[in-house]
Amino acid sequence: MNSFTLFLPDLALLGLGILVLIADMASDVILSGAALAQADAAALAGRRAKTSSLPFHLAWIGLCVIAFGLVLIPSPSGETGFGTYAVTRGSLLWKLLFTFAAIGTVCLSRTYFTPGGSARGTLTRPGAFFSLILFCLSGMYAVVSARDLLTFYLGLELATLPLYALTAFLPKDRDSVEAGSKYVLMGGFSSALSLFGMSFIYGACGGITFDTVAAAATSSPTDPLLWGGILFLLGGLGFKLSMAPLHMWTPDIYQGAPTPVMAFLSVGSKATAVAALVVLFLGPFEGLRPFMVGFISIAAILSMVVGNLGAMRQKNLRRFVAYSSIAQAGYMLLAFTGESESVRAALQYNLLAYGVTSFSLYLVMSIVGRTGQEDFTALRGLSKRSPGTAALLLLAMFSLAGIPPLAGFLGKFLLFSAVAAQGHYVLVAIAVANAVVSFYYYMLVVKEAYITEPDGTEQRVILSRGQKISAIGLALGLIVLGVCPAMGNWLTSRGGP
Repeated sequence: MNSFTLFLPDLALLGLGILVLIADMASDVILSGAALAQADAAALAGRRAKTSSLPFHLAWIGLCVIAFGLVLIPSPSGETGFGTYAVTRGSLLWKLLFTFAAIGTVCLSRTYFTPGGSARGTLTRPGAFFSLILFCLSGMYAVVSARDLLTFYLGLELATLPLYALTAFLPKDRDSVEAGSKYVLMGGFSSALSLFGMSFIYGACGGITFDTVAAAATSSPTDPLLWGGILFLLGGLGFKLSMAPLHMWTPDIYQGAPTPVMAFLSVGSKATAVAALVVLFLGPFEGLRPFMVGFISIAAILSMVVGNLGAMRQKNLRRFVAYSSIAQAGYMLLAFTGESESVRAALQYNLLAYGVTSFSLYLVMSIVGRTGQEDFTALRGLSKRSPGTAALLLLAMFSLAGIPPLAGFLGKFLLFSAVAAQGHYVLVAIAVANAVVSFYYYMLVVKEAYITEPDGTEQRVILSRGQKISAIGLALGLIVLGVCPAMGNWLTSRGGP
């Protein structure tokens, strides 16, 4: 097999981002010419609606083609690449997961570009919006293909910088602008931590390639300069993962960001942070991981407790989701105390299940958010106003709580099994206790939809054809992933090093 084939998805993704931008600019040129030729406002509005859908269709179709290509590409038996950028079996699977997150975000955002699609306002400039997502996805690809710290850092930054603009993509919405400003400040601090840590690692190892770092970590595992760099780097990645105590930005950013962007932050950005930890701590720092079990365990427990306690106090759906994601980050961190192969498979499967579950919840939020605020009161009487939407919400909450036979249960089971296999039974018991506690506040959401009586001010729930298709597909995904353990075996065989 030609090794160049392995890099086609990466190149195609960059080309797709540029193509979407060009298509959007061409649409503007066409509309400007039409505006000079005719003064029919209704005709111009109709033409703008048609041309503005072009970037959307290019984005989702292109991403589907790239995902199909990632599935068809034969997995390399080893590492194939050139110098600091390489492709492995595991990186191909990570890229597929990232691509699924991007497809879900693009499809979810469709209604937000139409008038009345959201009570917070209508998104504009679809070409810029979708191209930013695609360029962000390119950075995610670079993170899992990096073979030195510089490429790794550049990938992290490319995967993060577009999110600052996307978070503030509602310029007339105060919460969105405020969230974007906060994200820039906190993201800059996170990047500084990571870069500072990498400078320490370079000083301790004498090089930035993963092979050089691995050799130095093996020969000098107690070097204080190396450990200082690792802790700073872990702090930077912990910010992106929403790991407590570096989680304080999460509720505010989630509350202000447009819902599709919040979905991409929750699923795509979190998956990137997890993948980055896998690349480093199951790669060049593999030999040091046993010494970090205590630190990882404390961070995981703190994230689970803070996330669960914070979620209990929320009445706003966005902040509720933010604290829930902090708790989920704690569960994922626990997996790093397990054995390498089981950690990879467990994390990849759990992220797939978490992604399907999260997009189910965000779809419900986008439906109720068309006519009102995205808080608990908007869910009252949902089972009577839209039984299908309420059923999808029920499945999503049960999956997040880890109730069988849904996707979230199998995802948590694989995570906890990886930890228990190494004899960390106390950690498993703490994680299970937190999962039981989380069941309480997830059921509060279900209570609003099925038990709490509406006060008569709720608006009628209307689903577009695309939303109906998405709801059915996500519901099937939650069930199939939960009752099909063979998916975990496929991940184990395909998602190796």
